[in-house]
Amino acid sequence: MLYTLESSIICTVMTKPPQILQPLLNDVTGVILAGGRSSRMGRDKATLEIGGTSLFENIAGVFSELFASSLIAGDRPDLSRPDLPAFADEFPGSALGGLYTGLKHADTPYIFVSACDMPFVDATLIRSLAEQRHRYDVVLPQTPAGLEPLFACYSKNCMEIMRRQLEDGNFRILDIYPQLRVRIVTEDELPENWQKALTNINTPQDYSKAAERKAMTVPVVSFVAKSGTGKTTLVEKLIREMKSRGYKIGALKHDAHRFEIDHEGKDSWRFTQAGADTTVVSSPEKMAMVKRYQVEPPIEDTLAACFADVDIVLTEGFKRSSLPKIEIHRQECRRELLCRGEFHDPSLIAVASDEPLELDVPLLDLDDIAALADFIEARFLR
Repeated sequence: MLYTLESSIICTVMTKPPQILQPLLNDVTGVILAGGRSSRMGRDKATLEIGGTSLFENIAGVFSELFASSLIAGDRPDLSRPDLPAFADEFPGSALGGLYTGLKHADTPYIFVSACDMPFVDATLIRSLAEQRHRYDVVLPQTPAGLEPLFACYSKNCMEIMRRQLEDGNFRILDIYPQLRVRIVTEDELPENWQKALTNINTPQDYSKAAERKAMTVPVVSFVAKSGTGKTTLVEKLIREMKSRGYKIGALKHDAHRFEIDHEGKDSWRFTQAGADTTVVSSPEKMAMVKRYQVEPPIEDTLAACFADVDIVLTEGFKRSSLPKIEIHRQECRRELLCRGEFHDPSLIAVASDEPLELDVPLLDLDDIAALADFIEARFLR
């Protein structure tokens, strides 16, 4: 089953890959903002559970994998513990006051802050932002929805500017930025899982939708390689092998550029050209869909709509995502690995190669499709 959408699609990890240990960011303190009133939700957002874990504990768990120390900004003795102290805000009632509290009580030159209402915080995204901290006072993402000041890295250099502004009664976070060295990380620089990672929960409707996303269990594995290595050929062979074993397979191709699958002059093409946002062609044997997007949708929505009836989804591409990845390597290309070059990708689970390599993940024979299928079957389907 191959679904091709008229927008590039971003996938997320549906089966968590093994974590390869990376050094803790010892000069960064994780700060969880938990001093808000949750007025739109009508109940304490920090204690809401997604998949049996509270939003607060989920963030605390991710932070423990990244930072040597963490703290809570807000008067929350109910959430604090010896390794995660809580500090009441000196300037209560604003997110800027929470940022100041985090910086004041951190013992490190930097903090990474997250609001407590984010159910899918992602270690890869956090690390990619924090790794840019040394030349800037603030590092924060910018998406089509705007800047994300409550999921960002701040230095101690921000403290006095924040204090003066708070004392003046100005609680707008954005007003401190012109006085600081700010690194804005744009959408095309973010890891491909950013939509899900930056989801937050403000209303009961948001909470219900997030719970539904968490419940999805379709495993996904992505094949990545530099151009010309043979990704498509390998995935094609693997689909045939997995089908021969009785599995229902979903296939998803990532295309970072514009593409057209419809033919000019056909009825479906005319519908789309006329402005239809979704065009479907259906027959007794198959169905095709073209869907227009202004912003790429979360992959959970695509999986729910298109892949709920398959056993596993094999993707080609998504090299910057946090999907479980198998990288393809050919001796004749003589290129450095994408996932073990300048960037050490923790989501790499194996390398399929036609030559011996010294690696910290399993090395698979590129020409042994059955063995590759065995690996995927054992890892994701049993």
